Amino acid sequence: MWKQVLIVFLAVAVFVAMLPVREATTSPFASPAFEQIWLRDQNDLLDLWGQGPLAWRLEPYADAPSGHRLVQYFDRGRMELTSEARSTRTLVTQGRLAWELTTGQIALGSDLTARRPPPDISIDGGSPDPRVPTYAALARLVGQPATDRTGWPQPIDQWLTADGTLRTATPPAPVRMGRFVNTTRHNLPDVTVALFDRSPLGATAWLETFGYPISEPVWAYYRRGNVAIPALVQVFERRILLYFPSLPADQRFTVANTGRHYYRWRYSSEPTAPWPAPLPGTPLPLDVPTHFRAGLLLDGVRDPIDLTLAPDGNLLVLTASGTMLLVTAEDSQGRASRLTTFASGFLAPRGAVASGGWVYVADDRGLIRLRDDDGDGIADRTELLPLDLRPLPGPAGAPVVDERGRLVLAATTTDAPETPLLYVIEDRRASPLGPVPGHLVRLFTWGELLLAVTQAEGEPASVLRLTASEDPSASRPLLDFLPDVVLSSGIVYTVPLWANPIPGTWLFCGTRNGSGVVLRALPRSDAQGAELAPFVTGLRRPVALAIGLDGTIYSADAGTGQVVKLVPTLRSSR
Repeated sequence: MWKQVLIVFLAVAVFVAMLPVREATTSPFASPAFEQIWLRDQNDLLDLWGQGPLAWRLEPYADAPSGHRLVQYFDRGRMELTSEARSTRTLVTQGRLAWELTTGQIALGSDLTARRPPPDISIDGGSPDPRVPTYAALARLVGQPATDRTGWPQPIDQWLTADGTLRTATPPAPVRMGRFVNTTRHNLPDVTVALFDRSPLGATAWLETFGYPISEPVWAYYRRGNVAIPALVQVFERRILLYFPSLPADQRFTVANTGRHYYRWRYSSEPTAPWPAPLPGTPLPLDVPTHFRAGLLLDGVRDPIDLTLAPDGNLLVLTASGTMLLVTAEDSQGRASRLTTFASGFLAPRGAVASGGWVYVADDRGLIRLRDDDGDGIADRTELLPLDLRPLPGPAGAPVVDERGRLVLAATTTDAPETPLLYVIEDRRASPLGPVPGHLVRLFTWGELLLAVTQAEGEPASVLRLTASEDPSASRPLLDFLPDVVLSSGIVYTVPLWANPIPGTWLFCGTRNGSGVVLRALPRSDAQGAELAPFVTGLRRPVALAIGLDGTIYSADAGTGQVVKLVPTLRSSR
């Protein structure tokens, strides 16, 4: 069994090793595929990306098999490593950043967004200027369909100011409409049509690079250096194209720095650091390894029982009383500064997990799914799935999800209340996978592997791998614990941002000789078991773990009513 686990671990290690080695103070390309796209798009007519890559991140994306995807920011855009549906292939897509900035909708999936006001950032990135429009001003133009003006003799004479006001005035050049794009019902100016017809992007079509136009072209002022000069501005889905008639012919077109501006809007910081810089919260006197900091994210939580990441990447905290809290903001220390009650009214909840833009909770009624459609941190839709499943009591009945997005639940049915089985849930249908191992504590996953923590009262805990073809009672444990350890939960660390923990580290929480502890295990190179060691001590009764997209480890301590953060600080050189 351990050989199969070791293969997965080595695959993760190979993935990390493939990332280009650079100094941590500069931003490397996060993927060779990103570098290929950047090199392909270098040309003399139009600089689409800027001088080089900026920050890279794991960002939540509901359609990705793991619920997140690798992205990298550039001055003028974002590249995304996106998995194809029901396939192991990945492709590089380009973010619809101009659309998000001007509509105020942050894409968390193909049909899932979080909403916030479009930013009052000047589109040239400079200080406020009444002549230079902001993204909030451009928002007034976006989504307003136009009539086909191809062939009209009248030049474009609409001017946009910083507050979004449109006025008619003499244009700096006689630019007319040259083509109508029926898909979004917007006109392209003749100078843009001529640019696209010259194929400055080589074999790459303009639609892949810019997307469809989502506004009409208007005149505005835009600063080149410190001088504001007239420019024809048009918003496309991915970029904002600018035309300067007063400049030399080879300098007349450019694109706005939407990548940098978007990052500033979404993360309230500049994309200058290649890695995230998570903050630990209020310091706590816990014993943690070198290169880690421990702190308090949240306290006063009565009986927390589970943690999971919401589709937007924020932390969800489930309590025994049936309330689910969402941490939506942190202060300058990294402590929770804003909470919402995502949902409430669960009956004896077992646990929670997010998949495909939905949050799933198992309770006495079965499996419930919830969704926040407007991004306000409160579930707008709640649905009890018609599955006739009764989750096992306690954390044994907590749902889990693998990297393919398959939900697995340990449950019984009305027809067989004494026969617990593992069920795979896809497309609102449940299919039996196999028997539940005896003395199940909790399920967890790693890639497509389904794993189980088991422990009989007074006996040592074990970790098993579960398959449809093997009776769990005959399975050889992957890992055995000492008798003084009582486990509550397990998770696998897979974030490839830090040198420690390395991806593939297993983490378990529970008590050891009555004191709260987090343990870590790594598969041994000889595939004969794992090396097990204390990771965090000084807790009281940790019951659940979660891993943030920035690599933060969260632990819910039911003994203190706290959610604790463990922040890594040793950055990987890859």
